[in-house]
Parts: sequence; structure tokens; C-alpha cells
Amino acid sequence: MSFSKKLARFALSGALAMSMVLPNSLAVFQAKVNADSLYLRQSPGGAVITTLSKGTTVAVLNNSSSWYKVSVNGKEGYVSGEYLTGTTATNVALGTGTVKCSSSVNFRSAPNTSSTSYGELKNGTKVNVVGVSSGWYKVTYNGKTGYIHPDYITLASSSAGTAIAPSNTVTSTTGTAGTVKCSSSVNLRSEANTSSSILAELKNGTAVTVVSTANGWCKVTYSGKTGYIKQDYVSTTGSASNNTSASTGTAAVVKCSSTVNFRSAASTSSTILGELKNGTAVTVLSTSNGWSKVSYAGKAGYISADYLVTASSGTAISPSNTAASVSISAKRQSVLNYAAQFLGVPYVYGGSTPSGFDCSGFTSYVFKNTVGSIPRVAQAQYDATTRVSRDDLLPGDLVFFGSSTSSISHVGIYVGSNQFIHAPSTGDVVKYSSLTGSYATRYQGAGRVIFE
Repeated sequence: MSFSKKLARFALSGALAMSMVLPNSLAVFQAKVNADSLYLRQSPGGAVITTLSKGTTVAVLNNSSSWYKVSVNGKEGYVSGEYLTGTTATNVALGTGTVKCSSSVNFRSAPNTSSTSYGELKNGTKVNVVGVSSGWYKVTYNGKTGYIHPDYITLASSSAGTAIAPSNTVTSTTGTAGTVKCSSSVNLRSEANTSSSILAELKNGTAVTVVSTANGWCKVTYSGKTGYIKQDYVSTTGSASNNTSASTGTAAVVKCSSTVNFRSAASTSSTILGELKNGTAVTVLSTSNGWSKVSYAGKAGYISADYLVTASSGTAISPSNTAASVSISAKRQSVLNYAAQFLGVPYVYGGSTPSGFDCSGFTSYVFKNTVGSIPRVAQAQYDATTRVSRDDLLPGDLVFFGSSTSSISHVGIYVGSNQFIHAPSTGDVVKYSSLTGSYATRYQGAGRVIFE
């Protein structure tokens, strides 16, 4: 492999499903508007850019909250994710893109790192982005069509505004060190709401100081300014109150389409110590500037933070993202790792095999092949499992949704940090989602299968 800054945001089949996650769930996949009309906004809940009609195809760039960042017809903005449905289409016009890398990037014949390279495109090269496929941008350059990973493309619409370079840092003697985590940039606002004025746009990787957190917003200081950023887009890295100690680290799982490079330093030009497969459990020792220092098989190295989900073995961050942590068992680890290998498998109504799952078909298949059989239907799974409060959720517990506890219509597997993995609906694929937005509204409780 001649380059591998990041291999993929999620494992996919046809259309990509989303994210982040991680706390910063990132994605590149296509979706269609399933409402009669849908506003494309400048920011979550912000001013309207345009109205999208039913059936319009968009490229989803980020789904770390209930507001999805999308690109459509050369415009980039935000829509409410509940009005989008996955699609297996691969062609959608995203407009002009610019290669962004330290030197050059491979222009490949297929959306993977093992395909033939047509050549190398230098930093700053302009291309036309005509679609997405398996987590890669489909682009045309000099009359030839090929593929470049989104990590190395900036869409023309994303350059608008007063973006602040990620290399800029903040000096402060108080607060908690934090890092902006998003696909491109996030608004720094004057107040803790989406209708307040925008002070600046901070790019992914920008260092800030978190002064306080309340109601889903972080009060931060940056370059002498004090403002607010949605908590979903800030990763805290400098306070013991938000991180486990360096001696024990934080357990995480690799999330990618195939493998990701395990490097000797926090740079894509550093030596590759090895390749870690999707689902591999590691221990995160620290995170800075978009890279996580991790321990694996007795070795310490670096992985891009975009390809780690906090939730597997050893220590799992609690859903409230506080210092509270719990030890989880090998059984729970096996459920999480086994479930992760099906990321990207299409939703099929009535499906209960790796060729296609519905929601309860997915959960019953995972448990049957790890810790033991559970009922096939979502309502029966709810009725058969032991209730646990949301505050007591552990990775590997089942989470249930519906109109009431006697009308359960959906189920998924909790993975930690307010995220769960599930098979959502027709036209979509197995993916990670956040317990926010419509899922928070429909949440009916959790069920425990694994007891230690």
C-alpha cells in the first residue's frame, strides 16, 4: 500500500452506513430524502440554504448527531437525519474537489488500496467528484474516472467561511484540553444554541480549552475568544475527569472496512508496525491532533482516532462520558467484536443471516453465535431480558425502541459512549448510531442478557 492515512470510516456493502463515530461518527455514503421536502441548512438548526425535494440523493459526510452533514449539487450543509433513507446508488454530483495531502495521493482504479494506481495527484490538484462508493470518492481527472479516499479531498463548498487552521492552538492555564472532532469544520457560537451568531469555524483537529459542559454544549476558549460548540464535536484529552489514567488506558475497537495501519508515530509517513483488522481490541493511552496512541499485543503505536470506537475490552467509557468506568468481560467483548464484522450488511426484512438482517434478526444472530440464543422477535427479546436503567447500560446490553414497552419495533446492541450497532430499516445497512434524536424519543429501555 502506497498510502493509508485512513482506510475507511466504516465497513460497507454498497452504500456506506454511518458512524461515528465515535463520538465523532464520520461517514461517506449516499442517502435519499424520504420527506416531501427537506431544508438544507448552513448549520444544525441554522439558516436555510435551499429545499431538497423527495428522492434527492445526497452524500452524507458526518452523522455524529441527529443532524447529518451532507453534500448535494455542490452545496454542503446540514439536514435532519431522520428524513434520510440509505441507497445503494453510487453516482451523485458533489462538485469540484481539491486534493489535500502532504505531497501526493494515489488515483486508483477501484475504491480500495489494493487496486491499480493510475498515477499520483499532487496536493492542490482539482478534480470533479461524481459519486461515492465503498467509502471512497469517485472522481474524474483529465478525462479519466477513478477513486480517491475522502480523507484526501476537500469539496469546494467546504472552503467557505472563516475556517481556522487545525495547527493553531490555545494557551490557557484553566479548563480541560479538548480537540474539535468533525469531518470538516464546526461552528464556534456566541451562545449555547444553533440560532446564536457564529464567532468562527474551527476545523477538525483544532485545539480548544473546555471551560464547562452543560445541556449538550461545551463552553470553550479559543484564540482569546469564548464561545460554545456542540459536545458531540469536542473530544476532551487533557483532564483526568474525562479520561482513564494512562497506566490503564481506555479500551477501544478498530472500526474500518478491512484493516488500518498501526504506526510508529502520529504521522502517515511514519513506519508501519502492522495492520489491525476491523474489530481488533486495543487500549488507547492518549489522543492528540487526531491520532490516538494505543497499546496492542505489547506494542505502543498510533492509529488515526477516526478509526477507533471506545467500547470493547478492559475499560469502557460510561454513557455519560464521565470518569466513571466499568470493567467488561470477555463475553461482552465477543459480542461487540462479532457484531462489528457485519457493518455494511444490508437491511433485509425478515433477514437473520449475514446476507441480510432485520433489526432483531441481527441481534439474535449475534447472540446465538457468541453468548447464547435469545428470542427472534424484538418484542420477545424485550420481554425475555432483564431491565436495566439507561445510567447502568453496559456494552453488550440490548437497547429497545418503539411507541411503548408493549409495542417494541426496533432493537440494537449498545456499544458504549451513547452509541449502538443495529440494522436500521429498508434501504439502509448495519451501522453505528447515537442514542439521540429520534432514537432518544423512541427509546423504551434496555435489556441485559450477559451477567458476570
